[in-house]
Amino acid sequence: MSDEAPGSAGQRLEHDHHRIDEGFARFVDSLSGPAVDRGAFDDAAAALRHHIYVEEMYHFPVVRASGLMGPILVMLREHGEIWDLLDQLAAVLDGGREADATALWSQLAGVLEDHNVKEERIVYPAGDAQIPADIAATITDELATGVTPEGWYCEMAGRS
Repeated sequence: MSDEAPGSAGQRLEHDHHRIDEGFARFVDSLSGPAVDRGAFDDAAAALRHHIYVEEMYHFPVVRASGLMGPILVMLREHGEIWDLLDQLAAVLDGGREADATALWSQLAGVLEDHNVKEERIVYPAGDAQIPADIAATITDELATGVTPEGWYCEMAGRS
């Protein structure tokens, strides 16, 4: 699969979901093996945190301004939960507690699956109808760079 996603900002964000899922799949496969692939987890977690950054900084403000405050508040709350679960999972891996990592991964995977479906069916189409070309281009550029500003945290991290 190419890293180049065609189409709208929403399509590019959805493509990024799949790319992140592939990274986490490598980590999950290692949970049943002789050694956990911490690098796969760290890479996928960094990609997911960057994805959240792009959404919260560029995509969500336009959708919120268009009147979809409720769905965006749900997405922000879920981002906080995801962020906190990533932190918990990293701490468990740091402690070498692979059995706990498997249980936490199951929880995170369920939250991500439900969250991504809502974004892909509701938030991204709403954004595509509202986002001006310059912001869509910024989303594309930001997804391509993969660089989240040091010290940036999602709006609702630490609240779950």
